[in-house]
Amino acid sequence: MKLTLRKANALQNTIQDHIKTIEVATTVILNEFQNSGNAIYKARTALVGNDIKRAKLTQALYRIRAQVGGANVESGVSDLLAEAAYVDKRIAQLKTLTESKAVEADVVLDGKLEKLRTTEAKNRIYGYSDTVETGVLTEEQIEGYKADMRDLKKEKQLINDRVLELNVRTEILVNDEIAALLKAEQLI
Repeated sequence: MKLTLRKANALQNTIQDHIKTIEVATTVILNEFQNSGNAIYKARTALVGNDIKRAKLTQALYRIRAQVGGANVESGVSDLLAEAAYVDKRIAQLKTLTESKAVEADVVLDGKLEKLRTTEAKNRIYGYSDTVETGVLTEEQIEGYKADMRDLKKEKQLINDRVLELNVRTEILVNDEIAALLKAEQLI
């Protein structure tokens, strides 16, 4: 059975969700009217059967995951995902720079600093007015970072489009045994 990478990814999530629903009860609650041997035998049989089912599905999940991983490398998806991660990280770095305050004009800074020098310390409130804060980047530099950020967002969209295309076009081959198991569990 052939699956696109996109469908295989969705199938992996479905298998994981299904595995979580398989009950593996390791205890049984008995009352005074039950045959304890019978109840324990039934619970044990259910536990073992469900654990076998869980193990087979987990094995199928990881076989599919391995195939998807190999196909991702072969098709170039892995490289694109690494590039997308870099772009995301760089956008996050640039966000701080694009949201920063620009450096104040020299005349304004000089005036504020001169005011600090000439104001007596007793007129200042708990060191509140002892410093002047200013950004270090010029408006032009901030705009340059904003332009870089816009370009990276466009690049990220192109990467996402390419990944989607590859995920729809690239296929893996699931063996008959796994396909039969997934059909029996009504997962495909």
